[in-house]
Amino acid sequence: MCGILGGISARPFDEPILNRLPTAVDSLAHRGPDDRGEYVTADRRAFLGHRRLSIIDLAGGHQPLLDETGSLHLCYNGEIYNFRDLQACVTARGHKLATRTDGEPALHLYQDEPEQFVAKLSGMFAVAILDESRHRLTLARDRPGIKPLFYFFDGTALLFASELKAILALLPSRPEVDDHAIRQFMRWKYVPAPLTIYRNIFKLPPAHMLIAEPGEGNRTLTLDLRRYWDVDYGVAKLNNEEDAADQLDARLRESVRGHLESDVEVGALLSGGVDSSLVVAMACEVGGRPIKTFSVGFEESGFDQLPFARVVAEKYRTEHFEETVRLDPLETLAKLARQFDEPFADSSALACLRVCEVAAKHVKVALTGDGGDESFGGYHRYEQIGSRGELSAWDRLVARTIIATSTPLFSAQAKYLKRYRERLASPLAAHELHQVLMDNEVITRLLGPPGAQSDGEDIFGNHRRRAEGRGWSPVEIAQYIDLSMYLPDDILTKVDRTSMSQSLECRVPLLDHSVTDFSASLDSTLKVRGGIRKYLLKKVAERYLPAELLHRPKMGFRVPIRRWLKRDLLDEAESLLRHGQLVSRGMLSAGGIAWICRQQRRPWIDLSSQIWALMCFEHWARSYLV
Repeated sequence: MCGILGGISARPFDEPILNRLPTAVDSLAHRGPDDRGEYVTADRRAFLGHRRLSIIDLAGGHQPLLDETGSLHLCYNGEIYNFRDLQACVTARGHKLATRTDGEPALHLYQDEPEQFVAKLSGMFAVAILDESRHRLTLARDRPGIKPLFYFFDGTALLFASELKAILALLPSRPEVDDHAIRQFMRWKYVPAPLTIYRNIFKLPPAHMLIAEPGEGNRTLTLDLRRYWDVDYGVAKLNNEEDAADQLDARLRESVRGHLESDVEVGALLSGGVDSSLVVAMACEVGGRPIKTFSVGFEESGFDQLPFARVVAEKYRTEHFEETVRLDPLETLAKLARQFDEPFADSSALACLRVCEVAAKHVKVALTGDGGDESFGGYHRYEQIGSRGELSAWDRLVARTIIATSTPLFSAQAKYLKRYRERLASPLAAHELHQVLMDNEVITRLLGPPGAQSDGEDIFGNHRRRAEGRGWSPVEIAQYIDLSMYLPDDILTKVDRTSMSQSLECRVPLLDHSVTDFSASLDSTLKVRGGIRKYLLKKVAERYLPAELLHRPKMGFRVPIRRWLKRDLLDEAESLLRHGQLVSRGMLSAGGIAWICRQQRRPWIDLSSQIWALMCFEHWARSYLV
């Protein structure tokens, strides 16, 4: 795992930018504390930088890597799990390998197939290849979006990096904040790709490659953004349970085997849930020995899954490390704001950070169970969509009457009213409503009415429209949207930033694209059946895990923000926000802050998640806008 950055321009970069290159490289030191590298072309029209966390070929993996012609340079972040097959492929074509690294085959594949090479890579990666002879830069990001990649573009120059902070370190001044991105953050609790919180800086979407090269007359750069893979639910469906379980078992074992490839020890984050428990069980079996496992629990009752994690650790005799912690939310929020670089409000990031801190004391690589819910139907909203029938006229009348009569008394923000609004919506509209953090009324109270600069694309709607009209079921369309947006922009962002802040590489076997493609071929009844979510995955897990772990209520990796923000922390939060950067700069309304805190004090309304998002926003502003 590493941090990468670089740039390409139609004309030579100014000396100040190149002078800032060492600082920008070292801003990514947490992603790669073991080595660093820089390269600037003789004409100063392109450069690369790299920080390395050494995992494979510890001695020989210095980057940027150079091909045998001397004109191609590669920097990459991540792991390419099929690298041994690719090594054999490129050597059979006559290429000479200078290292044993997993990334070098990508460089030689590019030599032969510059437009198609990335489709042959299996793993988690952000790849940059500078083709110096053609003055061409190719960027590529893995299929599910496990590894991040950002880029700045102003028409004549492109800068890229693994994290926003490195791009900011290169620029002469901080870009303007994007008003549309703020509203998207308030709606979803994260800024969805391709947006970032800044204008002119973008996220490269998952499963995309970007080619930058000179335009007409070499006065500008042209960008070619293209998708190289997409999940397809239109394939022939498997509905034989036993056969499907055997195939899934084999694919998961093969994926875990590939994810164990390393020249350093590999451990696992173990929450006690089905997905991480199954990954640990398979890792111990296919690896032929117990591994180190890591868990954290919380002092607050109802949030501790340590007993379930211990069951798995004892069954597979792992070397188990666990800590029971009491979180200081305000202190941790400030730390997370600096690491995420833009507003991000998934409260489970606090828990994820703590377990990564525990694991990083013992290993450099850890497996996780992320991705199982999105691929195999683990969320309650999928069950609701799959079982949803047309509401009768009477049920619609009752729901509308409850909403109309209750709203003036209890406020539109009462959660039980949201459930009735979801019942009246179509299945996919309900899927969207279920995930919305703040509706337009709340956003307008906090930010004011949208202005011209607040307009922008409907990113959720774009993903939905891409899926509709292809003959997929509503559950499959919902899964597609989540795999395209919620998974990469929330779940995987959380895991990447928290783990890399501790120089820990987290690998995600359930998101190997062979597993994702297989999950798309499953009939919906093998995902949700008889009230059992992740039905087929649990059938496979029954071969490895005790039954009591598989059919208990889903807990997730939660932290007790409702308890915090219904008690003493609410006063601290209100003070933080009313006297903060956002209000002083006119970005948040003081009246809106007073209103939302007043609502939170009403016993039948819970706006904890919304206030938490505002606190995250404020801590980001204090870190990046001062």
